[in-house]
Amino acid sequence: MRPLLGRSIIAEFGTKFDADLAKARLAESGLESVVMGDPAHSIAPHHVTERVFQLVMVDEVADHARSILTDDLPADTEADALDEAFHQRRFADRPLWIRRTTVLLIITFVGPIAIAAFFHLLWLSRGLFP
Repeated sequence: MRPLLGRSIIAEFGTKFDADLAKARLAESGLESVVMGDPAHSIAPHHVTERVFQLVMVDEVADHARSILTDDLPADTEADALDEAFHQRRFADRPLWIRRTTVLLIITFVGPIAIAAFFHLLWLSRGLFP
């Protein structure tokens, strides 16, 4: 989707909520903007091909609007602490005992099933080809 002539995209967002939040922030400053996105998103989000929401404004005030949206906000230390506490690490970065225990559990559960399937296949093949 492209905006009309004389208008430009000042930001792109992954969710409609974030785009509406930015639009409200610009409205607080007295700037009017429009959120463009696939209208099917609210009715059938599984049919949407383009999952980007664009914030569109008149070209004359686009630079001012970008500066409003990119103003430095105070750091949210609580959110940063939560991100650090619950951040998912890669499997290779976990302690050695966790990696070995995980592999052992996979072998414990999948191993007998794989062995039984092998012998069952062997038994079937002997029955089919005497």
